[in-house]
Amino acid sequence: MKGILGALWQLEETKMLLDGALAHRRPRLTGVSSVHRAMLCAAIRAQKGQKLLVLCSDEKEVQRCASDLRALTGEAVTVLQGRAWQFRVSAASRQWEHRRLRALYEMAAGSADMVVATVEAAVQRCIPPTVLRKAAFTLKQGERYDIGALTEQLVRSGYVRCQQVEGAGQFALRGGILDVFSPAMEQPVRCEFWDDELDAMGEFDVSTQRRTHNVKEALLLPAGEVLPLWDAAVKERTAKTLERVAEKLKKKENTAALRQLLEGDAALLRSDALPQGCERYMAAVYEEKTTA
Repeated sequence: MKGILGALWQLEETKMLLDGALAHRRPRLTGVSSVHRAMLCAAIRAQKGQKLLVLCSDEKEVQRCASDLRALTGEAVTVLQGRAWQFRVSAASRQWEHRRLRALYEMAAGSADMVVATVEAAVQRCIPPTVLRKAAFTLKQGERYDIGALTEQLVRSGYVRCQQVEGAGQFALRGGILDVFSPAMEQPVRCEFWDDELDAMGEFDVSTQRRTHNVKEALLLPAGEVLPLWDAAVKERTAKTLERVAEKLKKKENTAALRQLLEGDAALLRSDALPQGCERYMAAVYEEKTTA
């Protein structure tokens, strides 16, 4: 592949095109087909070492372009998916949100050298990078932790406590054993504590609950983009916003059910419980409007 990219870079037309694009402070390249765009982006990456953002028309093209870039460069490519908004409480899969969180974290951490996304995914409102970096933390074998404080932090980060971990965004605590499934991992991790020391860690299979292999550390990302419980001031401000909106709705007809929902969710927040479908309150939780 390096030979192909090197030969591509030697073409006079390619040099003119890329030199013209790269002359701008924030270079932009448009008007080429998907396969040629991937080759040109790979050539820029190989020759200049610049970070790339490739915008595509739809999710199908995103997957095709990301696959082409991986094959051409041999490097990892971050795919940022669009947000599937859930305004009503449902049992829908949250895999899309967890994949999006992984991509956003890589971007916030500065480790995403090539990002491929739709325009929609790039401009959608998202969790601020400061919140994402604070909410994410790494468990390390041999370190000491307050288990009570650790479980509280998981709840504030959107995790749900359950009897047995079955999916991402869940955790279970049994004595000195903490099971947690981070969106950053393909399998959940079992943490065995000796007093307050993290004595052993290992990933395990959800279906058999048996350990598959040992690990030394595990990155725990937040379980959702909207985290109203992460900060006490944010929690109270969000609750007041919901109550204020509910008060305004009293002047309108046929809003009793909506007012009841808003007031109920505000009460849940004050009791340190996460309302279902709280994604609809993103603008209330985050005053700062952030996009990828």
